Amino acid sequence: MAILGRHGVGGEMAERLGVYLELLERWGRTHNLVRHGGREELVVRHVLESLHGAGHLGGDRGLLVDVGSGAGLPGVPLLVARPRWRGILVEPRTKRWTFLRLVIRELGLEAEALGCRYDDPCLDGVRPDAVVSRALGGYGALLEWAAPRLEHGGRVVLWMGEAEAETLRSMAQWRVILSPLPDLERSVLAVLQPCFT
Repeated sequence: MAILGRHGVGGEMAERLGVYLELLERWGRTHNLVRHGGREELVVRHVLESLHGAGHLGGDRGLLVDVGSGAGLPGVPLLVARPRWRGILVEPRTKRWTFLRLVIRELGLEAEALGCRYDDPCLDGVRPDAVVSRALGGYGALLEWAAPRLEHGGRVVLWMGEAEAETLRSMAQWRVILSPLPDLERSVLAVLQPCFT
C-alpha cells in the first residue's frame, strides 16, 4: 500500500497492514469502527500511531493484552510489527469483537479476541508481558488491575492525551516514561513499569 510506503513501512508488514486497512474501511462503512477523514488519516492517526509502541513492549516475544481493543488499535498493528508476540484483544462490543476475530484469521495473527471487559473473569490467570490501551480512559483502574498480573519486567503502554498523561507522574508505585507521539499534537505514549520494593 503506497501510503504506508510513504511513511517508511514496507515489505510483509506493509502487505499485512494493507489487508487490515482494507478490512477496516470495508467494515467501517456499516459498523462505525474508527472515526477518520480518509485513508491518509486512517494510516497516520491510527495505524502509525499504534506502531510507535512496538519498540516499548519489552522482550523479543511475549503475551500482549490489548484492553478495549475496539477495531484492533493498537493491538493489531503491534502484533503485525512484532510477529513473535502472542495477543489477546479484549473488546466487549459484539460487532467489534466479531471484526477482531475476522482480522486475526485474515492476517494469520497468533492471537485471540475475547468478548468481555478486562476486569471480567475471562482474563483470570492470564499473565501478560505487556498491557496496551489506546484512548480508553479510567487508567487508574486499569493500572490497579494490571499491576499484580504483569509478568516480572512487564509493562503497560498507553496512548493518551498530554493532560491525562501528566496525572500518571504522581503514581508512586509505577516508573513512568512519557514521550510525545510524532505528528500528533497533545498526544503522548506512556510506558509504565511497576516499582518492586
